[in-house]
Amino acid sequence: MNPEQQQQVFRTLLTAMSAPGQIATIPAHSAPAPLSPACAAICQTLLDAGSPVALVGMCAAVAPWLATHCRAPMVSMDAAHFVLGTEKHWDWESTPVPMGSEEEPEQGATLILELDNLDAAKPLQLTGPGIASTRRIAPDLGAGFLTFWQKQQSRYPRGVDLILCCREQCLCLPRSVSICRLEEA
Repeated sequence: MNPEQQQQVFRTLLTAMSAPGQIATIPAHSAPAPLSPACAAICQTLLDAGSPVALVGMCAAVAPWLATHCRAPMVSMDAAHFVLGTEKHWDWESTPVPMGSEEEPEQGATLILELDNLDAAKPLQLTGPGIASTRRIAPDLGAGFLTFWQKQQSRYPRGVDLILCCREQCLCLPRSVSICRLEEA
């Protein structure tokens, strides 16, 4: 990707992060296997030699691709600033993601997850900064997600920010957003 394309992707991510839960389309780029076009563009925009990344459930071809296209160093989970994974292999209850500390909450990781669909699961309701009243989303984040998120909310400002990717689209969930099942709202 050229610098102008990276700036476009970065602006799209800023808009998506400031409007939690809104699905954004990442400007079209070629899709290098093994990542979706959105995930690849986001990685090429956010990751560099100073962005330690941990992989969870990704195929073996992802690490060399990141090394070549992003120069991102692969690290253990506890040293990661970014975590790249797939929902299919994610365990919300036992995957130890860096949450930052009271003194340095910005050390919480950004979790970039590949999903099969951003709008095919039971609906969730979002409230918080960047949302006028409420917003509905329906990504399939698997069992344990709501428990994880609510536990994270009790530790705010510590926590993780999520970027969910599917094909050419993304949806962002900053740690400041409250999430509940729609029927609980």
